[in-house]
Amino acid sequence: MNDQLSPTQTPANRDRRRWLLRNAAWGAASLLAGQHAWAQSPYPSRPVRLVVPFAAGGATDVLGRLLAKALEPGLGQPVVVDNKVGAAGAIGATQVAHAEPDGYNVLMGGVGTNIVLEHTMPDLGYRPQRDFAAVASICNVDYVLVVAQDSPYQTLGELLADAKKTPGKLRYMSTGPLGPLHVAMEYLGKLCGAQMIHAPYKGEAPALPDLLQQRVDMGMMTALFTRPQVQSGKLRVLATLSAQRMASWPEIPTVAELGYPGYAAPIWNGFFVPRKTSAQVVERLGRTTVAQLQAPELKNLLEKQGVSVTAQGPEAYEKFLQAERLRWQHMIRESQVLTTS
Repeated sequence: MNDQLSPTQTPANRDRRRWLLRNAAWGAASLLAGQHAWAQSPYPSRPVRLVVPFAAGGATDVLGRLLAKALEPGLGQPVVVDNKVGAAGAIGATQVAHAEPDGYNVLMGGVGTNIVLEHTMPDLGYRPQRDFAAVASICNVDYVLVVAQDSPYQTLGELLADAKKTPGKLRYMSTGPLGPLHVAMEYLGKLCGAQMIHAPYKGEAPALPDLLQQRVDMGMMTALFTRPQVQSGKLRVLATLSAQRMASWPEIPTVAELGYPGYAAPIWNGFFVPRKTSAQVVERLGRTTVAQLQAPELKNLLEKQGVSVTAQGPEAYEKFLQAERLRWQHMIRESQVLTTS
């Protein structure tokens, strides 16, 4: 190093330059140390974002907000719901899939975003198994097949028999194309040899007037939304899509009981984070979620909303997902939803 003074360099200038270099180095070291301390600080050390990929006010959003509030005491940080809507949940799921894997971006996922869309949307911007780690299962959402109270169809058997006799005569509604409800109904049609027209809607409430006026013949709706309509004499329930009868509505038969053994289209929700999120963070999130879901107050509240709490941690949830992938891949293949949409 040449320490000779240049013509324009005075001792005072040289000392000032050295002082600036020392302080710049100290500042850089402090910044790196601060970043390291932030990265190593106990999780979570700031608010957690819960992405709900459906519109505010819908069933998934209501459930997400209940859970966000319940998680805050266990995590010690606010949990902020962020609705990212569109493409049957794919927009919100894509955001989380490509977010920083730091535990501060959590997806309120489900059978659609984390299994079905991969097979029905070829241009999906993520791959569920590759891009997500399972955190915890939340619940199964009870869905039912319904008709207007004054519909001519008193049973599911009568409706399917007419659909089989006259292909393309009957219309059924679901909340959006290419999702699990669309697959579930097309699969049932294949099982019984019936062909019906799919009428997608943006939600249950927008579909209700057409269902009551029988512009659509049958709908697939949550038990939570349906029960008041049944109690007021507007709708009649034919069956539940679940594998077992609903604990909250045990008189409703399953589709399997009505002549289609093995049929079940369980609609479930769970928490997911980007795949590279550390195991410690996944475990912390999963443990907190399961503990809150098992608390009697929250469990009872959720069951009143028409859901069955499952509360599985990361390892058990991943085993569940493996079996569900096989179930839904078979249903998608048989229903041919992608090629008939």
